[in-house]
Amino acid sequence: MESYQLDVCELKLAFRTSAGPERVERARRYVDTLYDQMKAYGGPLGKDKVLVMLLISLADDFLQLRDKHSQADDRLDKLLQSLKENGMESGSGDMPPAGI
Repeated sequence: MESYQLDVCELKLAFRTSAGPERVERARRYVDTLYDQMKAYGGPLGKDKVLVMLLISLADDFLQLRDKHSQADDRLDKLLQSLKENGMESGSGDMPPAGI
């Protein structure tokens, strides 16, 4: 695990993570950009309120992506089940080998 010391959202943070430097920097830039947008949108709100707005925004983004991922998994499961029910599972001989 690597140690990092960053300035993000007008705060100095120190933490350890297994994420590489490029990934940490990309996340820091993203959060700082969102923070700046929230500050501009929120007007004269205190830092705590802006950070909570940012947290809610990120949580909403995460939950939306998780729901989409779950829906995609469900569709893939149904497709796989349908293929199995129709005798098209791998090795059934109904489909040509890959690459032909």
